[in-house]
Amino acid sequence: MQVIQRLTVVSNPTRIFEVGTEQNGCEVIEIKQVGTEYENNVHSEFHILDEDDELIVSIENAPVIVEYRQIAEHDENEK
Repeated sequence: MQVIQRLTVVSNPTRIFEVGTEQNGCEVIEIKQVGTEYENNVHSEFHILDEDDELIVSIENAPVIVEYRQIAEHDENEK
């Protein structure tokens, strides 16, 4: 399974959000892609979440560079 490890917002100034770092006094625990694809357009949106699953910041319709990290999935049926 791949998860988003780092999100770079290409703007002036460039903003970088990375799992394990601190933003606005909160630790970034997860970066979720929550956009929607429509028939004739795409609404791009990413949520940066803290340890309480609370929204730190939402990035909407901005040019971004997304870096993923591969994580292992454990099958509960495997012994």
